Amino acid sequence: MGQSSIKYGTENPKNSVYDNLENCYKKIHDVQFMNCDFREMFNKISFRAMRPEKEKTFIYCDPPYLETSNNYKNGFKKNDFIDLLDVLIDSNLKFCVSEFDNPFILEQAKQRNLNIIIIGERRNMKNKRTEILITNYKNIQTSLF
Repeated sequence: MGQSSIKYGTENPKNSVYDNLENCYKKIHDVQFMNCDFREMFNKISFRAMRPEKEKTFIYCDPPYLETSNNYKNGFKKNDFIDLLDVLIDSNLKFCVSEFDNPFILEQAKQRNLNIIIIGERRNMKNKRTEILITNYKNIQTSLF
């Protein structure tokens, strides 16, 4: 079984997860999850009825953060991030990208009139950084549950 985050202080975390599985399933039952190079992504997406499906489509990208290697042979570089934003903008679909508040990232988002949503601070043994979401839509607070 995978890993879940449970709000601190939850009386019975295991039951909390089970109680919310059905609600979560209802929200994501028609979701396509992909693990591929973003440059190939749109070749793998199929729309049943072009216009209505595109209007309901939402793309969430969780790429390797700038200057990290993960699944990219030579690391995820600045030009990869620029390409990612360009591909997403050209798609004319609603999208969201997670990243850290690196000055280059912030500048690229600003140049494209994209929105920045601050998620919060992440810490590890070496540093702390602020995680952000970059969107082409205004922040609308919602919940899965």
